[in-house]
Amino acid sequence: MNENKINKNNLINTMIDKVKSNLKSILIVISFIFIIFVFFQIYIFYTSSKIQNNSITFFNIQNLENNNSINESITKLSKENNFYGILSKLELIEINLKEKNIDNAIKLYSELLNEKNLDNIYKTAIAAKASYVLIDINMKNMTKDYVATIQNFIENIDDEFNGYKGIKLEIKYLIEILEVKKNNINYLDNKKATDLYNNIMNSEITSPELKERIHKIHEYFSYK
Repeated sequence: MNENKINKNNLINTMIDKVKSNLKSILIVISFIFIIFVFFQIYIFYTSSKIQNNSITFFNIQNLENNNSINESITKLSKENNFYGILSKLELIEINLKEKNIDNAIKLYSELLNEKNLDNIYKTAIAAKASYVLIDINMKNMTKDYVATIQNFIENIDDEFNGYKGIKLEIKYLIEILEVKKNNINYLDNKKATDLYNNIMNSEITSPELKERIHKIHEYFSYK
């Protein structure tokens, strides 16, 4: 019994001695872990605080009346690499479109579509919106040629999203209509346009509303 007690005490003493001999190393490891934890907490606080400040700035911009102040604030915020930076860039695109700064709007659209951290569903939506916007602008001003830009944009429309497959077809069809108007050619002689029309009308993934729109355009140009 005494022998067991002695052995137990010896074991405890051995462990204590080992802890003492390695105390410096243990303290260094603990200190290192603590420093990492502190820096991590500071980073979280900084990130959270920055996002909160971006949020306040973004919503404060909506109440500004001076156009120069709006442009300056929204441009600065659009450079942030977070959700509010993306929102601000979209807001900045709208401002440029209203002011007829089309090249600036195209540049901003391209920056968003090249954003690595932006999910494909958002890129798809942005690409579709940008394509429709440029088609509308080009239809109103035939001296411009945005076809190549629009074709680049629609490359970002992900076919994995079924809802956008019909939209992509419609945009491609509208590009051909743009070519018909720009080059003053007979619509029915444009095989790409008529083939796209047939694909859209026979497609099961295309909505009835979209088919109705395309059919009206087809009829208009067929009997023009």
